[in-house]
Amino acid sequence: MKILFDHQIYTNQNYGGISRYFYELAKELTMSGNDCDNSIYFSENEFTRDSQFYHTREFLPFNFRGRASIKEYLNQLVSEQFLKKGSYDIFHPTYYDSYFLKTNIKPRPFVITFHDLIHEKFWEKYPDLLTNMDEVISNRKALLQSATSIIAVSNSTKRDIMEYYGVSDDRIHVTHLASSMVASVAGEGTIWGDYILFVGKRLGYKNFDKFIDAVQPLLKREKGLKVVCAGGGPFSREESMLLDKLGITAQVVQVAIDDTHLAKLYSNALFFVFPSLYEGFGIPVLEAFNCGCPAILSNVSSLPEVGGNAALYIDPTDDSDILRKCEMFFYDPGLRANYSEKGATRAKEFSWARTAAQTLNIYKQAITNSPSLLESPNKITPKHDPVKEQRRRGYIVS
Repeated sequence: MKILFDHQIYTNQNYGGISRYFYELAKELTMSGNDCDNSIYFSENEFTRDSQFYHTREFLPFNFRGRASIKEYLNQLVSEQFLKKGSYDIFHPTYYDSYFLKTNIKPRPFVITFHDLIHEKFWEKYPDLLTNMDEVISNRKALLQSATSIIAVSNSTKRDIMEYYGVSDDRIHVTHLASSMVASVAGEGTIWGDYILFVGKRLGYKNFDKFIDAVQPLLKREKGLKVVCAGGGPFSREESMLLDKLGITAQVVQVAIDDTHLAKLYSNALFFVFPSLYEGFGIPVLEAFNCGCPAILSNVSSLPEVGGNAALYIDPTDDSDILRKCEMFFYDPGLRANYSEKGATRAKEFSWARTAAQTLNIYKQAITNSPSLLESPNKITPKHDPVKEQRRRGYIVS
């Protein structure tokens, strides 16, 4: 089968879970005898360095105003040329821009993957999500209506799509993600001594401030214990002020990461805490499991679906629950060892090969069963419309 992936995620993201998903998917599909084209020309994404699957070059190696917009425009032109040629069986856009539906290009059957509905669920609580909200929701509606098939990365995300957009159950197929990270005992992870690991972005729904405030009594009691924040960028001024106010500045550190470094951090941590208020899937859960790192996860959205019985769960809004579960792991090495074993067992239930095989079946069904969906789009009736609600409240002016 000939599969076309477009430029979007590789233009907009240098590193991250979604670009990893499409990289691993294309790699597995190619290994099983399929022909995958990636219509990306300019990219600094880490995964496009793999010349076996990508033929890219770095855009102008200096920053200037409008650089990102120009790069995106040029990459979109390349993707449109691939689409016009039509030398593929199915098209799989890598993000939510519906640019190809706004032109005279009529792609062959296409499949769209939905990773989460953060904008729809959290726009009221986190005003930064209001940026381009009208465009975001408009694109998603168009894609959901016109897609031959829809992939959701978890049953939790599938339920969200059905709830917010009224899409019928039979049009959404769940394919869980995976992690190819492996344990790494040696290296820099050991220099921090005893530490709790926090991975990724820290703002908004990631709930870092709540977590660090909750765990502060343990840090104050155990002066040798640290919290290592992997990735997510340097601490902001507000975060530094919070750490200073709590009196734990010296015990909370932030480090830059790549996959090798992150594996070392997981492998040497006492345990990993994922206090997020919402995840579409939660790849860090499987990364921790693969590295033998005991995990404490929020009891919301997709995290129980991914973690199963292999993690301790917290109410991410309850300081006392967060603290109590962290104390349980800190003071009980046997409990940590037990959950480390459970995590390793649970991780075996997820693989990129399985993800790719399920996705290939979805492609085959889309080609066979729904060749005319673009001519007769599926009608969707959103049950919750964030854009209309924002207009009513005056956040968006038509």
